[in-house]
Amino acid sequence: MLDSALQVPEEDRLGSAEDLDRIVDADAQVQETPEALLEHMDESSGAHRVISLTELRHDMIYAGPSSYPLYEYKRTNGGGESVADDDVDDAIGATELADRARAAGIDAGVVNPTLNLGLAEVNNDRFAVALASAYNDWLLAQLDDCPSLVGNAVVAPQHPTRAAEEIDRLADEDDIVGVQLPASGLLPPPGHRQYEPIYDAADSHDLPIAMKSTVGNKSFGQQYWWAQSFPEDFVYQHGFVQMRNLTSILFEGIPEKYDVDFVVQGAGIGFVPSFTHRLDDHYLELGYEIPALTQLPSAYLSESFYWTTQPMNQPPQGDPQFAAMVNMIGPENVLFGSDLPHGISDLPETVVDRLAESVTAEELGAIMADNVERVYGLS
Repeated sequence: MLDSALQVPEEDRLGSAEDLDRIVDADAQVQETPEALLEHMDESSGAHRVISLTELRHDMIYAGPSSYPLYEYKRTNGGGESVADDDVDDAIGATELADRARAAGIDAGVVNPTLNLGLAEVNNDRFAVALASAYNDWLLAQLDDCPSLVGNAVVAPQHPTRAAEEIDRLADEDDIVGVQLPASGLLPPPGHRQYEPIYDAADSHDLPIAMKSTVGNKSFGQQYWWAQSFPEDFVYQHGFVQMRNLTSILFEGIPEKYDVDFVVQGAGIGFVPSFTHRLDDHYLELGYEIPALTQLPSAYLSESFYWTTQPMNQPPQGDPQFAAMVNMIGPENVLFGSDLPHGISDLPETVVDRLAESVTAEELGAIMADNVERVYGLS
């Protein structure tokens, strides 16, 4: 019944991913290494010395032994075979990423970090600032030779004033089109007033803020430390992190104060309709506690929040759940994201196959390219 209700007329459908004029990835990643970041740090700084003493182990810099991106290299195809061709210690630069994207039929992409998605887990704010700046300089050098890629500059949430200065420093760079505010490990949550310098800087430079979730120990410490296995932690982290962060951003009135678009990455879209309904429900019940808002939370989500498709985590082609979620959110707020170059990625043909019968060719064109270009101001 749901399947038939969602179907669009055959003459309005897209035939295949090959029929798209352009595919733009809102959620590609380079994989930086501590060794690469050291090359962009002041050798006399404390951060350089401390990172040197870690033997360049990412887990000694960002979090514990189950920290991102190690889990990307733990995952299998269900038959016990690793899905990753690379190693956790390998650098994957922009040129290699562009080659993999091209092979997947992707024409352009917005690049995010890998190790530095765990930046909020770093306790020392000075080190976090140094890591963010080093990554951004490394990224700019990487993007010089890759005209098909642009990037989100990462900022250290531990020091919002320095984060705002980093946005100011990079905003005029042609290859920087947004800000990556690491979603996992944000304490306090991102609606807190201490983050206002970041939002003010992003607003001033007309840069969207991307927030990509990962696995860490700060967001849900009790669950993290008491999990008996990694999957116990992995199953819920991405969605729970994003729901926690977005509730804070909305109920503390950030969209009322700042004209900033938010791109929510890494958690897929399956949780979004129910989450939206709960936000509206509790606002209507308890709005007297949320004086910063002048309209329903769902209205702000429609105006300023965008959701990347990866991971779909839905049944295979023929089951309509993923398409139903896209239609409930609104195709104009959904962005194609692959999560390349990691072993488990959602490629364009997979997304198109899941949606071709349920959204129009025009809507699919928007999801696969136009929306990303509009949000990030890409030509």
